[in-house]
Amino acid sequence: MCTSKRFGSSCFQTIDEAIINSIPENTKKSKKSKKSAWKQFNAFCQEKNYVLDHQRSIEEIANILKDWGYNMRRKNGEEYKECVVKTLWNVVAKEVQEMYDYKYNIKFNPFSDSTFNEARRARDAKRKTLQSSLKKRRSSSTVLSGDEIRKMVTAWNEDTPAGLQKKFYQISAYELAWHGGEAANCLLHYFKIEKNNKGEETGRIEYNSVFSKTTQGGAKPLANSKWLIANKDDLNICPVRLFKKLSSKRTTNITTERFFLTPNPQWQNDNSPWYKNCPVGKNEIGKWTKLAAEKIGLDVCNINITNHSNRATAVSHLAKSGLDEQQIIKITGHASTSSLAPYLEIDTEHHEQIIKKIRLQEKESNTVVSATNELQAKASSNSTYNYNKCTFIFNSDSSK
Repeated sequence: MCTSKRFGSSCFQTIDEAIINSIPENTKKSKKSKKSAWKQFNAFCQEKNYVLDHQRSIEEIANILKDWGYNMRRKNGEEYKECVVKTLWNVVAKEVQEMYDYKYNIKFNPFSDSTFNEARRARDAKRKTLQSSLKKRRSSSTVLSGDEIRKMVTAWNEDTPAGLQKKFYQISAYELAWHGGEAANCLLHYFKIEKNNKGEETGRIEYNSVFSKTTQGGAKPLANSKWLIANKDDLNICPVRLFKKLSSKRTTNITTERFFLTPNPQWQNDNSPWYKNCPVGKNEIGKWTKLAAEKIGLDVCNINITNHSNRATAVSHLAKSGLDEQQIIKITGHASTSSLAPYLEIDTEHHEQIIKKIRLQEKESNTVVSATNELQAKASSNSTYNYNKCTFIFNSDSSK
């Protein structure tokens, strides 16, 4: 009698690989960032002859963090951006706190203890100094106009491997409100051609980035999918058509799940493979929006155009269209409406629209007041008055 085994037989290597693959990308990046920050702090301590051991008093540790907060530098000696200063100081301060607690059972809190007031002030003073420099202060990604987005999409030649990918990326990053690094981690199975109950295509493509930044657990799909909608008015920039064309160029030699691939350098025509079995690097994808902006003549040297500009533009345009914040976060995938605050700064165009609405309301209010006064004047005598297609008959004789 043959009996089947009830339990699985996966080896530890397979299990370990599954565990690694289940870790969200942003968690991996966070661990790498901590190691990098600690490595730089160790280099700083070596140059300054600081030793972090059990003989150091808490006051001495505070002074080291004070020095670090104001004098941290890049490897080439350049200043960091002001937002990086805060992040590096906080990461190092937390690591120092945990190290002393674990190794020497010495407890302190560099984020709230009064002993570390000067250290925190040194960090903040450095940030304030750097904010005076245009190149060092943190600046939001520039919001683009609808016309600029369209020009950036059509700037690429879809009949070439590189141009087709960039054209699809540009329209999709805007309409799906992708965050800056989402395209680099985009997989083929995130897209699904939607069909109705009869098995017929609806003209929409469902997009659900299962392991995205907005799903921290990495094991459950987003509650709300997003869709690419066919643009029947302008097929040239139709994301559904571009998706199908790009997907058709994935030949049998391509086994990677990554959606954006490295163009084949030997490509000459449709008879040769368009892409290599190798994803495009994150740094390369990170240049695409800026390259498109430069291609249509935007001043990329003085305005901050990044891949995140597509997301910022999408949020801004959705807000201007009249959608409330709850509806917007269902499209963008933000965790809460408070996350939208950085995107909803009023630009000159939006401000002009608001002023026009205020003036229109004032004009309508004045018209109503004027009409009311005129009606009251007419009511004092026998007369007939027409206003806004209504006829009013006034009779001063109260007995009738």
